[in-house]
Amino acid sequence: MSIQWSSQYEVGDPRTDSQHKNLFDYVNRIEKLIEQGKARQLDRQEVEHLFVFLDAYVNTHFAYEELCMALRGCKVAQKNKEAHNKFLEFWADFNRTHTPQSISVAALETLHSMLTGWLTQHICKIDVALRNAT
Repeated sequence: MSIQWSSQYEVGDPRTDSQHKNLFDYVNRIEKLIEQGKARQLDRQEVEHLFVFLDAYVNTHFAYEELCMALRGCKVAQKNKEAHNKFLEFWADFNRTHTPQSISVAALETLHSMLTGWLTQHICKIDVALRNAT
């Protein structure tokens, strides 16, 4: 079941919200890849595109969001940075184990589950603190 962007995820920074929306789109694309992979073969080009996107996303988005929180004196800035570091560890481990050419549907399901949890938990519990930061 795809996840849909809603106002509950808005943090009040247009660039951050746009980046989050983009991640929602990619998580839904992973779901389609999984469905496709169960029916026939995975689209390896799409998987490669996904890996490239996630590599860029975790490096650029996390840095930008951490900067926003630091500049606004956000109370959860350190907690946010720690959560980002934990996700970066997951992503590095995932990349050591899986490549776009060899990834299985089961591994994509693991990635999808992790990202879905990240979106619904991290954004709603930590990132939204940007709304009230000065």
